[in-house]
Amino acid sequence: MAAPSRENSAAHWSQARWPIFASAALTLLLSLPLFEPFSWFPLGFVVFAPWIVSLCVAQNSRLVYATAYLLGTAFFLIHLRWLYATTGAGYVAASLYLAVYFLLAAWPIRYLCRHKNVPAVVAFPIGWAAVEFLRSHGPLAFPWFMLGHSQIRVLSMIQVADLAGVIGVTFVLATVNGWLADLAMVRWRLWPGSRSHTLHGAWDGGIATILLVIATFGYGRYRLATQELTDGPTVAVIQGDFLLEAVRGSQGVTDLEKMRTYLTLAEETARQSPDLIVFPETPWPMILNPEILDQEPGWTSYQRLFTERAQRFGSFLVVGGMSEFPQPEGSYPAAHRHNSAFVYSPDGGPPARYDKIHLVPFGEFVPFRYTRGLFWLYRFLNDSWFNPWGRGGVEYSLTPGSEFSTFTMQARSMEGRPFSFAVTICYEDVIPQVFRRFVRDRDGRKRVDFMLNISNDGWFGHGNQQPQHLVNCAFRAVENRVAVARAVNTGVSGFLGPDGSWHDLVSAPDRRPQAGGIGHRIARLTIDPRPSVYSRYGDWLGALCGLATLAVLSDWGVRKLRRRSKTGPMARQEPES
Repeated sequence: MAAPSRENSAAHWSQARWPIFASAALTLLLSLPLFEPFSWFPLGFVVFAPWIVSLCVAQNSRLVYATAYLLGTAFFLIHLRWLYATTGAGYVAASLYLAVYFLLAAWPIRYLCRHKNVPAVVAFPIGWAAVEFLRSHGPLAFPWFMLGHSQIRVLSMIQVADLAGVIGVTFVLATVNGWLADLAMVRWRLWPGSRSHTLHGAWDGGIATILLVIATFGYGRYRLATQELTDGPTVAVIQGDFLLEAVRGSQGVTDLEKMRTYLTLAEETARQSPDLIVFPETPWPMILNPEILDQEPGWTSYQRLFTERAQRFGSFLVVGGMSEFPQPEGSYPAAHRHNSAFVYSPDGGPPARYDKIHLVPFGEFVPFRYTRGLFWLYRFLNDSWFNPWGRGGVEYSLTPGSEFSTFTMQARSMEGRPFSFAVTICYEDVIPQVFRRFVRDRDGRKRVDFMLNISNDGWFGHGNQQPQHLVNCAFRAVENRVAVARAVNTGVSGFLGPDGSWHDLVSAPDRRPQAGGIGHRIARLTIDPRPSVYSRYGDWLGALCGLATLAVLSDWGVRKLRRRSKTGPMARQEPES
């Protein structure tokens, strides 16, 4: 009996179900050590190649798309498991929602490969970058676990982020993934039907891919070699290690104990005379805006506490706290509350304030509170069993700020030289378009010398969330060429250079950041005067890929209309891949 031909084997492979599941499972397996605290960067170049092959080759469209959603669900259930410490229902809901982006990516990639004869080396980076762009924008933005994040330990690979953001790094990696998939499909003749793809064509794509990687790496080496950094102020960051009461495994520490810990750390840092001391976001519950003190004088002691210490230390203090502004009687809501950062000056004047603009959905606000006709939906989402913070009818939603505030300080260690800075709170350093608004002015020029991030990551236990949050912040540093000092409850507190490198991390003596630990670090920041393309133009590459994907959608619509006009509206339509 004659052995089956390679063409017959390929046809069987494209029609079988098991390769669809196997390729998705292999991609999921390769993704396990992709992000911090592991960051096995070589996997970023190959992780999606198996899945791409099944997207392009398998004939069972419904199974392909169902598997894409299942892959996305499993991907986020595994990598987002730190959210379970706070809310099990929210963890599952977030994973099911984020899995939709895998499905959204699968369709244009498959359509381009199967119907337009576009090689995966082109189709995959366009489709995947477009989806990362979509996931990075809007009120539900969550640009976590971006493919480019896998390269955080290869500084030369991530410097291109100052041109195109983390999506630029993703695009390079996705191109390599697509080329490897092309090479596999051509090598084993897996393309369905009569395709023009040849091994020679795959190698042409390989040459372009290799040149792209070399150019990315070379650009990174050049940017690292041409840094002209100057000295900035000395900054002290202090870190507590207190899980919130709602979190599984919390220690039951009182607010008084938290306050004593932070004030002791501040006293220790003050002995080294830093120019600026940074506390985390809301180190313990307190309202600090002066406007509330006349109505609620009980908060006055905290105001005096920080004002007095700023004067005694001779240092500027940045402290996270709440602001509250009662509204006229009968108004809804009765008061506007903000998550704020307060800047206390050694001169003893009233503190300057920034109110957080980008609030975390369900963590800091419930959607539809002010949407006409949908207030009932707001009440349902706020009061439901799956929302641990709104149980019993508690309305915890905050009001977003409206101004990207900047502050000025004088560095006593540099004879009073002035420096400008801004503060991002919590996940504002995760959202690229929010962070860059602090750095650039309306003319695209750099308006701050350095950035701060204050956060309270005690919501998430001790796990992978803390080092992954640090990675997000590191990309913001590269994108905008600005140093960042971080003070974070449960970590990771420390310092990031304008090149994305981190140093002087609390509880982490080497390059492997760790969650938890109580302590402080002091370092002199470096100032990078170079503006960046990304600060000025943002996610232009992701937007272009998004437009290209919309063009694919338009092509699909035109193609479908033409088919209908030829066959008639009552004709049975063949399912499209």
